[in-house]
Amino acid sequence: MTQTEPLQAPPAAKRTMIQLEGLTKTFPGTKKPAVDNLSLEIPEGEIVILVGSSGCGKTTTMKMINRIIEPSGGRIILEGEDVTKADPDELRRRIGYVIQQIGLFPHMTIEQNIATVPKLLGWDKKRISDRIDELLETVSMDPALYRRRYPKELSGGQQQRVGVARALSGDPDVMLMDEPFGAIDPITRERLQNEFLRLQADVKKTIVFVTHDIDEAIKMGDRIAILQEGANIAQYATPEEILTNPANDFVADFIGSGASLKRLNLSRVRDIELSQWPTVSVEATPDEALEVIRRSEESSVLVLDKNNRPVRWVGATDIQRRGERNLLQLGAPTTATVHMHSTLNDALNEMITASHSVAIVVTNDGTYQGIVDIDRINESIRAMRSATRTRMRGSLKHSSEPDDE
Repeated sequence: MTQTEPLQAPPAAKRTMIQLEGLTKTFPGTKKPAVDNLSLEIPEGEIVILVGSSGCGKTTTMKMINRIIEPSGGRIILEGEDVTKADPDELRRRIGYVIQQIGLFPHMTIEQNIATVPKLLGWDKKRISDRIDELLETVSMDPALYRRRYPKELSGGQQQRVGVARALSGDPDVMLMDEPFGAIDPITRERLQNEFLRLQADVKKTIVFVTHDIDEAIKMGDRIAILQEGANIAQYATPEEILTNPANDFVADFIGSGASLKRLNLSRVRDIELSQWPTVSVEATPDEALEVIRRSEESSVLVLDKNNRPVRWVGATDIQRRGERNLLQLGAPTTATVHMHSTLNDALNEMITASHSVAIVVTNDGTYQGIVDIDRINESIRAMRSATRTRMRGSLKHSSEPDDE
């Protein structure tokens, strides 16, 4: 089935960074095209997710953008320039690329891996060295510890961070990411997703991100293109619009059940008012901590170190059994921490298994900000439902009004 709809532009008017016009790919020996006349506009500075089941053409589409796979037809417009016939090597130097298998060169050190594209671009040694340090710090890896290590000496999560750093090394305007977190365990994957969203808030690259996971798409994407066979677009919209107003049965089935919970990936911890928990300094005495508990409605305090970072949960019963011990010898270490850029779904996942049924919110350097509890989650869900009902009523009212003559 050939896609005949006109060019699908994103809903907001932004400068278009990538424009695909009638993009087609038919592999030798096959009758049906893997990508069939795809037209799509990708706005500057956003993460656009290509999501769909296996074989729908999403990875083929992405690889045609930097011409790892050559298109059979159509055009690729990058920043207003038709790059369909340009030198593919020059094109790839303008585009960062991160893949699931990471693809680091095993015989090269971390600094050599990151320096690959800057060297091809002719950067001088000092500029390259400064860029390596800058990028390793950006992905939360100490340059002094990691520059001269080899990929085999790193964990999977660390290797993926280096893969992102290498993709950013030439400071490209565009990045392609092919299931970059798919081969990592769920806990590390969630942390890397959050780290990348924090990074994107600063660098604002234009990113085409391929995944088969609708939950990841909702969490990571500014726009989502849900693709059917042949890379035919079932719906191209914001995550919120897709969740609240799926275009057809295919999209609704692909999203699956639990839309309300999925929508928790649309809201960030920074977007809600945090609750507070009684806290004491690590230098407080057990008796002082007990007095704070007695004046509060809780049965424990959160102990903060000298840098205002949470370190222990200490309950009244812990203190009453203390003997002569100090607060660092009482209670239990803090767990279930989330950052301001974490999603409410992240917070909910943490608090489900937490000893106090709350998620502790910290900044990037670990400074305590407050807590998220189930009441805040419920308030957010109610607010999202109310906003959806208001929009739907507005849409129905607008559609029922007669057209101007």
